Amino acid sequence: MVNKELEYKENLHLFRTFCSFLCIIRSKKFNVANILLVFLQERKVRELFRKLLSVYTDFDAVRLFLEIDPTLYKSKYIMKYLNNKKNHKHILK
Repeated sequence: MVNKELEYKENLHLFRTFCSFLCIIRSKKFNVANILLVFLQERKVRELFRKLLSVYTDFDAVRLFLEIDPTLYKSKYIMKYLNNKKNHKHILK
């Protein structure tokens, strides 16, 4: 129980650190949904995120986003991006 709680707190801290870093380098104030969109769109961002949080697959990384913010699936911007047929060949490659 204690190990799971510590792991969650560490992942939450690293997740927030990554989000802050992304906001700083982009000079924008993002919300978690927009950060997930950047994650889905850019391979280098995915690689950095996975290395920082020690996540091995893109699927596990997206799962981590959903654990941190379970309401992401309701985002109209994410659904619009995922439903766009032009993006299907680029998602998580």
